Amino acid sequence: MPSVSSRPAVTTGIDASSIERISKAAGRKHFLERVFTEGEIACSFSRNDPYRHLAGRFAAKEACLKALTISMGRGINLRDIEVVNSPSGVPALELHAGAKQMLGERKAFLSISYSKGYAFAFVVMG
Repeated sequence: MPSVSSRPAVTTGIDASSIERISKAAGRKHFLERVFTEGEIACSFSRNDPYRHLAGRFAAKEACLKALTISMGRGINLRDIEVVNSPSGVPALELHAGAKQMLGERKAFLSISYSKGYAFAFVVMG
């Protein structure tokens, strides 16, 4: 795991996720429990199109890993990265455990967009 001081001051990550692929994977309870927090599952399934929102959250988690400049299995799991929404609905990242430690004093900023069956997420850390 790279030390906090060896990372650039600003890092970015981007990812795209197929809504159809996440919809199929979400049929397996183990997938949902391994990837998403209870809050993320509840929030997504409270929406008209829950799989769209799960795909956005999945893309955000992957983009976050890229911005942290690490890969899965390096002391961080996907549940350590949580997508939360402000009261106005704006998505944000809440990091826990190893992910929070990797972020250090930096801030994380998230944008999620959707187009033609895909969810896209962009993360900036600085």
